[in-house]
Amino acid sequence: MNYTGIIKSMTMGIALFLSLGTTGINVMSPAERLIGVWESEEKNLLIKISKEGAHFVGTMTYYQCATETIMRSRVDIENPDPRLVSRKLLGLKLVEKLSYQGNDVWGGGKIYDPNSGKTYDARVQLTNSNTLVVRGYWRFRWLGRSMVFNRRE
Repeated sequence: MNYTGIIKSMTMGIALFLSLGTTGINVMSPAERLIGVWESEEKNLLIKISKEGAHFVGTMTYYQCATETIMRSRVDIENPDPRLVSRKLLGLKLVEKLSYQGNDVWGGGKIYDPNSGKTYDARVQLTNSNTLVVRGYWRFRWLGRSMVFNRRE
């Protein structure tokens, strides 16, 4: 290869590198695979998982109700804190402060059950790219309940 060929090869390599850097290729970290909209196995609940600072949160974006009007107006009447009983259920953060622990597991967070007004420790495991097992428990993981969610978006 002559000098001109080397220059052309280098120029093409630099151009390729720069185009990859500016095309918006988004390489998701393993922790961020949790981000998305998840639907309960019973198809009666949608949770949007997003990142807030260093943690992940889950916001309720839909729950099955008799009518959409009721869904949009229902409030957190089971909450033991009288200051919180008037907050709307729709848009409520049900999962808070999850952090990635490796091996497709997030923990250290809390999960709120609006049906009982109780908050539990939370553990979330991605069993495959489209299936999530959410476990709320009290002190020990075996003292709890799990729900399965499937990725919607």
